[in-house]
Amino acid sequence: MNETFRNGEIAGCAAEASVVAASQAFSALDLLPDLICVVGVDGFYEYFNRAWRRNADAFTAGFESECWSDNVHVEDRALVRHELEVALSTGRPCNLDMRLIAASGVERWYLLRAHPELDERGQVRFWLYILTDIQDRKISRLNLSRRIKLQTEMLNISQDCIKILTVDGRLQHMNRAGCLALNVDEDSGFGMEWLPLLPDEVHAEGEKALREAQEGRHARFPGLSCMPGESVRCWDNMLTPCPNEQGDVEAILCVSRDVTAQREGERRVELLLHELNHRSKNMLAVVLALIRRSVPDPKADFVKVLEQRLVSISRSQDLLVAGELIGVTVRDLVLSQTAVAGDMLEERIIVKGDPSLRLRVGAAEMVGLAMHELTTNAIKYGALSNDLGTVNICWNVQEMPEGSFFRLIWEESGGPEVKLPERRGFGTAVIGRNPFASQGGSLQHVFEPSGVLWELKLPVESGLASAN
Repeated sequence: MNETFRNGEIAGCAAEASVVAASQAFSALDLLPDLICVVGVDGFYEYFNRAWRRNADAFTAGFESECWSDNVHVEDRALVRHELEVALSTGRPCNLDMRLIAASGVERWYLLRAHPELDERGQVRFWLYILTDIQDRKISRLNLSRRIKLQTEMLNISQDCIKILTVDGRLQHMNRAGCLALNVDEDSGFGMEWLPLLPDEVHAEGEKALREAQEGRHARFPGLSCMPGESVRCWDNMLTPCPNEQGDVEAILCVSRDVTAQREGERRVELLLHELNHRSKNMLAVVLALIRRSVPDPKADFVKVLEQRLVSISRSQDLLVAGELIGVTVRDLVLSQTAVAGDMLEERIIVKGDPSLRLRVGAAEMVGLAMHELTTNAIKYGALSNDLGTVNICWNVQEMPEGSFFRLIWEESGGPEVKLPERRGFGTAVIGRNPFASQGGSLQHVFEPSGVLWELKLPVESGLASAN
């Protein structure tokens, strides 16, 4: 009995001495802010550092023992225990994020690291379980992940093909629509060159657009794609350079929009417009034929004048159809209606103005007829009726206190002395007609002795077509 007691007492003293020795050996761990415990190769918990002990009160009983994992969030607990068992059995370290639940119910994120300490033979002497508080970092990462997920979902909702390219033209990211259009797996990780994914027919224009974007300029080019079993699809590709804080291009945004239906619609409209133009011109020809058969003398001067006016209308219509009824450039209209002057168009008719300005449909019809009548009169009676006279035709946009105005001026000089016509015919009425007076437009038709002066002024919004 006494021997047993003494043996037990000896054993108890040995265990206590072991704990003391462990405390002394691992006391340096008390200087670290992380929660650290020492676990022997047999799974016995030998030591908990000061940070671990200081936080023990915040958790349920047993935190300062092998039951500490009972405080792990229930969703993470099985994984934590499994990973630690694998680490102990294989001798390999492990790292994983997990949540600890305080006694108050508040959860907090920690990084758990199980690190083996090896002896000189490479055998595990003991394990260090290290808990590092990563709450702020983890929440930031989770919020960032949620934002990225939301942005990705928003991109995937879009029917446009949206791509992020590196400066050298490699795919960094692409939404679902882009993956489907280019037959690329969403889980491919990307990194491949973008241009080889496009049909050979658009490589040249694609390379040109990519170079412009690399140089910091916006670029655009039409594209095509044809998936097996599908018809050809048309795309409008827009490349936007993305500069960094220093202004250097560090990425390129490429948005490709499927415009197949739009292109098909435009093709049908073009066919209809040409068909309509063809029928209208046939109608004009029929009208002219009826006039010639209805008058006593088909070769009379007024028949020829009427024919020229119908031709003027036809020319304006051709230009409008070519412009798909979005307007006709002032330059094209002026040149087409003064073409009757022949060689004088280059030598004695001086045309000057912005070639990009387009007239709206209504303004184009009115200006076209006026230009025709002015040219005809100049050839018969005005500056083009002799060998010296000239006509200056110029146009511009002028800013005035009441707004922006389009101005078109016809000015004759060097011809015979001009006199006010004794009677006002149809041509004079066309030249002097101003259907835009109610919209703020004005028109002058002056018979100066030195030559005819005709000036049209229209508010830009009434007379000019949009630049788009």
